[in-house]
Amino acid sequence: MLFNPSRAQLFFVCAHDHRYTVKLPVQKLRRQNVRFQTIPYEALFRASRLTTASYIFSDFDRLSSSELTAAAAVYRKLAAAGAKVINDPALALNRDDTIRRLHQSGLSGFTCYSPRSGEKPERFPVFLRTITGHRGVLSDLLHSGEECKVALKRAISQGYPLHDLVFIEYAAQPHPETGFFQKHSAYFVEGTVVPSNIVNERNWVAKFGEANLATPTQYAQERRQMDDYPHEAWVREVFACLDVGYGRLDFGLVEGRPQAYEVNTNPTLGRSVDHPNPDRAVALQISRDRILEALGTLATRPSGRPVYVGDVLTRKGPLRRLKRL
Repeated sequence: MLFNPSRAQLFFVCAHDHRYTVKLPVQKLRRQNVRFQTIPYEALFRASRLTTASYIFSDFDRLSSSELTAAAAVYRKLAAAGAKVINDPALALNRDDTIRRLHQSGLSGFTCYSPRSGEKPERFPVFLRTITGHRGVLSDLLHSGEECKVALKRAISQGYPLHDLVFIEYAAQPHPETGFFQKHSAYFVEGTVVPSNIVNERNWVAKFGEANLATPTQYAQERRQMDDYPHEAWVREVFACLDVGYGRLDFGLVEGRPQAYEVNTNPTLGRSVDHPNPDRAVALQISRDRILEALGTLATRPSGRPVYVGDVLTRKGPLRRLKRL
């Protein structure tokens, strides 16, 4: 299965419903004589043999414990056969563990608290959200223990399980010149740091950005950062700390210091580089080209015989029941 020795190949393993994030590279990478293909985990777990090429594993927060174990088993079989494999499922961290590790390592200045363990916030404000998934926040900023109790009770009454809830310390600051909140992003592709565009929002939960908030000065700064990125060393440290080889880091700046919010192992790759501001348009084009170039260098030509992985799903294997595609 998946064996074609004619050209370099790169397989992206992800959740079936989230394959759309990497549609962009297909045509571009074909021009580099690279075969790029997404593999849903359901298909990976049904495979009997896999090509000894290159694989990026992602979407760990969307897998059950048994699925993570199965993915880790496939990862190790591929690695033992000489395939290039990136993002070890066995080392995947939950959101709260990620925040704690970065805080303990001194790479971020905020931490979180798990109500399932009876932990109570020690510093305020905080907010409540789920650990898994990408649902966003479940509360406004909370400024006291009593407000936390009310927010937690409300979330549980709405059906959110206690084990999936976490209080996170607020770590954001509006831009001193515009008064808007910013979310910075940077891609990491096995050693290569690629800055992405900055989004601006009036709300402290900056995610997608609002039109007409960024200034020409900010766009010009984005363009300059494509050549001289001030956060490159810090981004490298974050990914090394988390043992992640591919993904996108979202972060903010507080008193000039970067604060890591999330590492997404299946980030959406921008489909459009059109923008009315020429500096933003150029920056988007540079960012996308560098990501695709870095992905292209990961691809390898199949070597050796296909890897047998059929025994991962035996009756004694880590995963016994699967959903059909």
